[in-house]
Amino acid sequence: MEKLLRLDKFISKFAGISRNESRKFIKAGKVRVNGTVIKAVDHKVYQHDRVFLNDKKLETYDSVYIALYKPVGYVSSRSTNEGKSVFELIDAPYNKELSIAGRLDKDAEGLLLLSNDGLFIHRVISPKYNLEKEYIVELENEPDGDFIEKMNEPISCGDEILKAKKVTKLEGKKILIILTEGKFHEIKRMVKANGNTVTAIKRGRIGEFVLPEMFNPGDWKELNDFEIKKITGEFPR
Repeated sequence: MEKLLRLDKFISKFAGISRNESRKFIKAGKVRVNGTVIKAVDHKVYQHDRVFLNDKKLETYDSVYIALYKPVGYVSSRSTNEGKSVFELIDAPYNKELSIAGRLDKDAEGLLLLSNDGLFIHRVISPKYNLEKEYIVELENEPDGDFIEKMNEPISCGDEILKAKKVTKLEGKKILIILTEGKFHEIKRMVKANGNTVTAIKRGRIGEFVLPEMFNPGDWKELNDFEIKKITGEFPR
């Protein structure tokens, strides 16, 4: 059964504004529900009701799944203490409800997933699901066969053992790394332990979903059900 929402909460959620702001609009007669001006902040509405704020119909949403091409220099956090936040790139009412499914470092770029579906987030980041994340990594020094062989073995870093699912050499100084876990600075630590240094990281795939070729840094899109299934192996709830 569809749940009833207070009008001030409805406005706040689907207009992407604070509850206090939504109450001011309601009391000022700026809100219509199914054609009628409503000034009671606790008026109850259904999600399918036609609600207008300043004569603009509010579009409702349920679970949202986003693929974003994270640019270098943006942080995977709402905090802007260390740089611009990736959330600044998503101009949508549901922005404030989104969480990140597997962060990328500030100096890394590529595929970033965001959602307001906690189960989806868990499926992407939990190591028990063995979800593949694929990275193209550029190194300071061109890797030889011995380096690649060592990168494919378990690597002791302090009190942790790091293990890639697969590491292969690409052209020049680039390698391809597939991980199923997301430990802190995992790729940089593995490379450093084997005597090299990372100069660039780009994540191009999560599960079977590949960063769209036509995407430029900062571009994003809402994923459809089949794209979500490519990531987790399941259709969304």
